[in-house]
Amino acid sequence: MSRKSGKYTFIPVLLTFVILGLVLAATLFFVSDIPTNGFAVNGDPAFDHSKENEFDFVESEGKNGVKYYVITRNSTQSTTAQPEDNGGQSSTSTPTVAATHSVNNSTTETTSSSSAEPAATTRTFKKAEEKTAYLTFDDGPSINTEKLLDVLDEYGVKATFFVIYHKNMEDKYKAIAERGHTIALHSYTHTYSKIYRTEKGYYQDLNKIHDYVEKLTGVDSKIIRFPGGSSNTVSRKYNKTIMKKLKKSVTQNGYVYHDWNIDSTDASGINRDPDLLVENVKAGLEKKKFVVDILMHDTGKSKTTTVEALPRIIEAVQAEGYKIEPLTIDCEPIQHNW
Repeated sequence: MSRKSGKYTFIPVLLTFVILGLVLAATLFFVSDIPTNGFAVNGDPAFDHSKENEFDFVESEGKNGVKYYVITRNSTQSTTAQPEDNGGQSSTSTPTVAATHSVNNSTTETTSSSSAEPAATTRTFKKAEEKTAYLTFDDGPSINTEKLLDVLDEYGVKATFFVIYHKNMEDKYKAIAERGHTIALHSYTHTYSKIYRTEKGYYQDLNKIHDYVEKLTGVDSKIIRFPGGSSNTVSRKYNKTIMKKLKKSVTQNGYVYHDWNIDSTDASGINRDPDLLVENVKAGLEKKKFVVDILMHDTGKSKTTTVEALPRIIEAVQAEGYKIEPLTIDCEPIQHNW
């Protein structure tokens, strides 16, 4: 009798393990699909920069010298509503495909509309005739924006700001344009899981930031930078071929995308040593590039050292004989071809 009883008591145990296994598998499935944005701080572009101005960051020292960051919501932020979504719709045409190719010493961009009989137009980019540097700031505006503008004004140079949406920053967007700098587009949300799943999702996001900037500043900006750059690999998590498609279709829609060839590395951590940022830029300049696009960030409390480093970065660039200019729609873009 006991032998029979032992045989049947094994069945509930087996069922218990099967159920636990199914629960674990389901948990892993859902967790793996959680977007990284907002869950990491140091690894730009993992942090959701559109939320950064709503939080305070406190650096702490853990065991074995490992640093970590305590993030708390900034209670001083108001709850002004975002502009009306309208489903992300805009008058911008749906994405179609075009190609870019080199002709002699200029780059010609072929553009056509999405109508049945597209009318092709061309854009010829101007090649720089002297050593030229573009200072570019991603992810703003922020509480640092006017400090950056003040430094730029002090040195009499203009820069380019690739902006995303931040609430309560209307005056910052306007200040960038009013003070003679180029206001360019990065994205509305900077949320990879939203913008890199489909072309439609990307353009809904891009159209929103385009229309928001135009409404605030009057600037119909056609200069863009993909979050993570055109060579980013994070997008593959959501759509393996999305970047190949987007690099073609943004051109078709009249945009010009820019990457960079010198990275200050200010996005590799919170408030990195300004000396390190300056040295990284100098190291890039030593490679004797004729045209440089220097990547920096304008993201509030986590990038205050970028403001500190900017005067010396400008001086280092000028010491190497570079003329500092803002990007325009006619500038030959620096693009990652890998």
